[in-house]
Amino acid sequence: MPMTTNLRHRIVPMTLLAGLAIAGIGTALTPGRAQAESPKAASGKAKADIPFEMLPTNHMVVRARINGKGPFRLVFDVGAPITLLGNKAAVASGVIQANAPRALLFSIRGEAEVTTLEVGDLTVKDLPVIVLDHPILKALGEVLGKPLDGIIGYTLFARYRTTIDYQARRMTFEPVDFAVRNLIRDLPDRLVGPKVAKHRVLAPGALWGLTVGEPEGDLSSPGVPVRSVLPDSPAAAAGVRPGDVLTTVDGRWTTSINDTYAAAATVAPGQSVPVVVLRDGQELTLMIQPVEGF
Repeated sequence: MPMTTNLRHRIVPMTLLAGLAIAGIGTALTPGRAQAESPKAASGKAKADIPFEMLPTNHMVVRARINGKGPFRLVFDVGAPITLLGNKAAVASGVIQANAPRALLFSIRGEAEVTTLEVGDLTVKDLPVIVLDHPILKALGEVLGKPLDGIIGYTLFARYRTTIDYQARRMTFEPVDFAVRNLIRDLPDRLVGPKVAKHRVLAPGALWGLTVGEPEGDLSSPGVPVRSVLPDSPAAAAGVRPGDVLTTVDGRWTTSINDTYAAAATVAPGQSVPVVVLRDGQELTLMIQPVEGF
């Protein structure tokens, strides 16, 4: 019974934080399409130029104003799946309140939104961000002697066709019609998978003619007790009796009912297999040939 872009690039990895890659990537990028929220309009110009500074680590850094505050030094990273702000910059720019709760790990404040981000000729509205103190950004800023306040990633770049001129230290942004996905909001569902209950049914692949019960002593029991044996069944013909303790089926341990059904599921009708039972303290090996049927 059953139981129930086409890119030429140089990459200088910084780290991985909960699956968020931080890397310096460069030259021309054209995003593909995706389903999700529609972006809110960015710059009033058809194109916008942004100067950047090239760090010794080959990361591009820009000076940006956030909600009219700043400037803040942000790493431009087309490989980052999010836009990230450190706590100090987020509070100073009014993106979050100073008393907003934070997690112990990296002082994470969670999701927020930048009302206006201005960098070079580009003005971006309603930009989703994650607020946390990234340890690699902090360490890199200390090495360079200048703090780094965050990372600009996918949630901005996906709105534009971006061209990077390394010699001129300048990027050009041209708006495109593209729906920007909120990757962080999607992440829990992607990790958990479809919200559908999954059931696995364990059932013998043939008719055996016996029933088993819960083992006495739980996992310390050598097997499952045989509760009943149908007359003229394959189990009866093999000599199985009620009261026997079934310890293996076809070489597989049967220390639980689930184990027993799983072992029986692999045996085809007409296949003769050994089963081991304990009877009155004696271990017996019997051969059972289950048949077609229910």
